Amino acid sequence: MHQQWRHKLDYVITLLGYSVGSGTFIKFPFYCMRNGGGAFLIPYLLFTVICAIPCVFLEMVIGQYSQSGPVKVWNLCPPFKGIGVGALIFSGLYYSYYNVYFGWFVYYFYHSFSTKLPWTHCHNTWNTLDCVSYLSTDNTSSVDSSNVTVDNVTSVVLDVDRRTAAEEFWRLHVLNISNGLEHLGSIQWPLAGCLVVTNAILFLWVVQGIKVSGKLVYITVIIPYILIAVFLIQGCLLPGSLQGMYYYIYPNFEMLLEPRVWIEACGYALFSVGVSTGCIITMSGHNKKHNNCLRDAVVCSLVDALSGVFIGFAFFSIIGHVAHLRGVEVDAFASSGFNLAFIVYPEVLAYLPLPQLWSVLTFLTLMSLAVDTMVPGIDIIIASLEDQFPRWTKRRWLTILAVLLIMFLFGFLYITQGGLYVITLVDWFAYFPALALYALLECIGVGWCYGIRKLQEDVRTMWGKNTPPIISAAIKYVCPLLIMVIFGHSVYSYRPPKYGTYIFPAWANVVGWMISLVSVLPFPIIFIWTVVTTSGSSLKEKLSIALEPNDQWRRATPDENMTEVLQSMI
Repeated sequence: MHQQWRHKLDYVITLLGYSVGSGTFIKFPFYCMRNGGGAFLIPYLLFTVICAIPCVFLEMVIGQYSQSGPVKVWNLCPPFKGIGVGALIFSGLYYSYYNVYFGWFVYYFYHSFSTKLPWTHCHNTWNTLDCVSYLSTDNTSSVDSSNVTVDNVTSVVLDVDRRTAAEEFWRLHVLNISNGLEHLGSIQWPLAGCLVVTNAILFLWVVQGIKVSGKLVYITVIIPYILIAVFLIQGCLLPGSLQGMYYYIYPNFEMLLEPRVWIEACGYALFSVGVSTGCIITMSGHNKKHNNCLRDAVVCSLVDALSGVFIGFAFFSIIGHVAHLRGVEVDAFASSGFNLAFIVYPEVLAYLPLPQLWSVLTFLTLMSLAVDTMVPGIDIIIASLEDQFPRWTKRRWLTILAVLLIMFLFGFLYITQGGLYVITLVDWFAYFPALALYALLECIGVGWCYGIRKLQEDVRTMWGKNTPPIISAAIKYVCPLLIMVIFGHSVYSYRPPKYGTYIFPAWANVVGWMISLVSVLPFPIIFIWTVVTTSGSSLKEKLSIALEPNDQWRRATPDENMTEVLQSMI
């Protein structure tokens, strides 16, 4: 039996922290800018209701009923255990480099206390002759006469070889980046120190267990919302903010004619809440058996979606102000991933009054959101190991230490001079095609193999009510169809990884596909093995027997009299 939450709100807040995370702060604005501003919000909110909520509910039910992690939960349909193993491998890959993100946030947080923010000017030792500063407090020239310092109200067209001060700080100082994956170079020891801090925080947090971490998460979830509200208020007081918010909420309806917009909205709605990563199953496994999962699924999914919209308002209000000062359009800041977090954000913050304060608050927000994502992710791995090796629960701290130590050692690969190329490669292939494939298989495994009738019985056993027919239909028909479209589009639109203008060599793509297969192959291997080793006189009989829940799947006799239909928000 896993530890249980002290209070149901601890569980809901933890899931919200995981789903919102620093990824929403970084990815959501990019998706809006790329897909027609307000036009993206329409399909995004639609798919949150018709696809994300049913999938989240499915994972909550099986996790809560089994009181187990992402591997053991598939005792409900043993050939599908490969989904849990794949999710576990994905989590290991993902969190091996996600803690490096946190280390970068720590590094920027530290430099935010500088008298003069180092990414706002070209007077640093690492700056080159191509450095350009858009903002200078003293309006002096940069490190060389060929460097250009631009007044903060002047718009210029730069040579393509020019780099901003923020970009040079990121590339030449933080990363000291090499020319490519072929040249990993040396370890960046300041980042190694940040990695130590990251893993120390994670250990002290996770070792306390969910009864303590469930309380700490109130701080790390609520503080970002307060700070984002402060950003929004400050942004609204600045000239040009309405231009940014207008760009954000005004829908370009022509974009809705492009299938890509709908597919990306559906994909983001699903995976922003953590579907098929194992987190929802693991966190729900700590619930009391009578908990109302549908209410939680609706609340978590809608709050996650509305949080993205809220963050968008804060982001675009400030972006609108900076666009106004520079005399450019809002979409000139269209960027994603590392560039948005470590180049655009620092650059934009420099335009605000008291930039050091806003920089401290921004990276404090990103660190809080990152912790909210990492802690449940580590718990996925720990819970899976404890399910397979129950004796390890007696020395849980040692298991946590071993997992974090392994991730810490992997982290050294990512903080070399070529580490960013490694992260890009792993991140590119860790998601594709594993998450979409496993989300699809979850719906098939529960909706078709295990069966909606049995799922209804489990729901009645836990809290005495039936699931609304529309949710059952969505799990069995709507969600598999939509996820199949996402998976097909992912395969169709696949392109080799790249970072900026750097094209990864052919051997790197081979390594990438091997990374992808590591998390995908467990499913066919375990499926075939389970069917073959099941007793039966024919393959059809073996398959039929294997797909039935095994003896470890705890089942109670449902009360047939309890047939009240569950209302979403009761």
